[in-house]
Amino acid sequence: MDVFWYALVGLLLAGYLALESADFGVGMLMPFAGTETGRARLRRSIVPFFLANEVWLVAFGGLLFGALPVAEGEVLRALRLPFLAVLTAWFLRDGALWFRTAHEGAGWRRAWDATLAGASLVLAAGWGIVLGVLVRGLSTSSDGHAVVTMADLTHPFTLLCAALAVTGSLRQGSLHAARRLPEGSALRVALGRLTRVLTPVLLVLPLLVVATCGMVTGAPVAVGTAAALAAAGVYASDRVQATGRTGAALLLGATPLAALPAMVGAANGTAVLATRSGVGDVELSRAIADSGSLTLLTATVLPALVLVALGQMWFWRVFAVRPG
Repeated sequence: MDVFWYALVGLLLAGYLALESADFGVGMLMPFAGTETGRARLRRSIVPFFLANEVWLVAFGGLLFGALPVAEGEVLRALRLPFLAVLTAWFLRDGALWFRTAHEGAGWRRAWDATLAGASLVLAAGWGIVLGVLVRGLSTSSDGHAVVTMADLTHPFTLLCAALAVTGSLRQGSLHAARRLPEGSALRVALGRLTRVLTPVLLVLPLLVVATCGMVTGAPVAVGTAAALAAAGVYASDRVQATGRTGAALLLGATPLAALPAMVGAANGTAVLATRSGVGDVELSRAIADSGSLTLLTATVLPALVLVALGQMWFWRVFAVRPG
């Protein structure tokens, strides 16, 4: 049962990244629009979705605190600097979406458009870095605690995971925005070309993870399988997109983002926080909440998550194809 809660926490994070990847991507594409009309249309393409998608992040944080309280404290302690960057970018991204239309001045809107693009890039790259560090394993401090160092944050494997998150988000953003733009518009055509450029890049990046994971993890087969499935999802997304089924292409195209949390679990097994030396590891048996707390979570959280999932499906069905 302990593994169930650990897997559910990871599933919520994977769901958040899969859904929000389109929002990250559209935000990064703001400078690509070129005109005020294009930028306004890009913004409108994600405004109905980003708050609903963030429910999964709130659920992830809440369940991490409730089901794995020791792990939550240790993870935030070890990764406080990258999490601070991600949290700051989250606030700025949401602020840019809200405040852009609060004033008619061109300079005001350009400033918030730049903020939106930069914050979205930090969000995508930041999550890729955090998860890449967790896959590889953290360093150990002199007092025996897990810590993240600048060398961990800038390791080639970590940066590869960041590139995977950024490229995957850009492709998702271009797919999502294009389906909400008028047929034949110049911006929609340009986003279609961008999608075709990003697809082969996004096929190569997971394969690079497969090629390098043996040098950075103790479970190369499991991690490599998760990365290979991400590449397969991108290929299937491209084939489905060619038939005009953009919704299915978006679903399959989210696999690189969802694969990152899966890679953490594949690399570390039941160690919810792992170091490369093994000193400072937090095992699931120590991190899990007591049985009474888990019983309460079963009665309250699980039904709520089912309702949230159904609500999300309804929300995307209603708003996904409405022109921006």
